[in-house]
Amino acid sequence: MNSSATSSQESKLIQDSAAILPVTYLPPISQFIIMASHKEIVWDIHEFYHKQFYYNRCMIYSPNGEQKLAIPVHKRYEKTPLKDIIIADETPWQKIHWRSFEAAYRRSPYFEYYEGELYSLYWEYKTKSLLEWNIKLFEVACKLLKLDIKLSFTTAYNKSYEDAADYRKLASPQEPVSLNEIKYHQVFEERFGFLSNLSIIDLLFCEGPHAKDLLIN
Repeated sequence: MNSSATSSQESKLIQDSAAILPVTYLPPISQFIIMASHKEIVWDIHEFYHKQFYYNRCMIYSPNGEQKLAIPVHKRYEKTPLKDIIIADETPWQKIHWRSFEAAYRRSPYFEYYEGELYSLYWEYKTKSLLEWNIKLFEVACKLLKLDIKLSFTTAYNKSYEDAADYRKLASPQEPVSLNEIKYHQVFEERFGFLSNLSIIDLLFCEGPHAKDLLIN
């Protein structure tokens, strides 16, 4: 069997298998690459919340380099499932995040093209549930990317899965990403160089309609 046939078979096996992913805030590009390559996506809403993970934070490319945006959450007991995490609203975090988007991407080619869909969420949409907020942002991102990704959710916590590809570790910023890197022009690349695996929002504002092609190729 030639190498191209083997590669084709491996690709089909990947697409036919289910993928278990963490529920993250405006997910890193690597997670969208995975979701675009599997037919069945299962989000683990029973995984335990960990500090410093992407559950409530995303990374963008600011005028000063890589910037972390974190959603404040109420401290919970140990091993709190993600589905039970409550957003803390003592600070206007939504407005802070939006202003950070403006500072980072106002000069990008597609910020004005997409900002209407996101602006209303950051200035008007309210929820106490981190899970609900992440799902809402994910749905909007898929709409703007024109990606048809159907989600299902776990019904209980499982330490491991034998019949699915488990990508839950990608919720950790420290987890190595072995996927092919997507290269594209970033707003402040001339200052700090290319920054890989930022939030999907970076790819969307920089590449617009072409972002989908980059994810699925």
